[in-house]
Amino acid sequence: MKDTLVSLSKKNRDNIFLKNKLKIRCKCGHSEKITYYELLSGGEFSIGENTQTISPFISEGVIEETISITPINLARKCPVCGEDITAMFPLSLQDTISLLMSQPPDSQMYG
Repeated sequence: MKDTLVSLSKKNRDNIFLKNKLKIRCKCGHSEKITYYELLSGGEFSIGENTQTISPFISEGVIEETISITPINLARKCPVCGEDITAMFPLSLQDTISLLMSQPPDSQMYG
């Protein structure tokens, strides 16, 4: 799965989603902003264990739907102290792959 995510990131480097930035901070105080593209295409992540959770998109009063998600854990070395900086990617593996596989909007319609 990791190879799929890296190749999709490189293939869709112009995807607007990949231009979003994530601020990461080390225990020593060093912080930096890095784009989703830099993290995903560089392979600086690991795939977590599949887990079950209640969907945030269903109203609690109506129904509780359990969904399966796989977290993406970011890991990067701090350039100052050399410690590992770890963070959780804001989207699950399933959502990230879905975004990267979707076609861009029609330029004539959304120009």
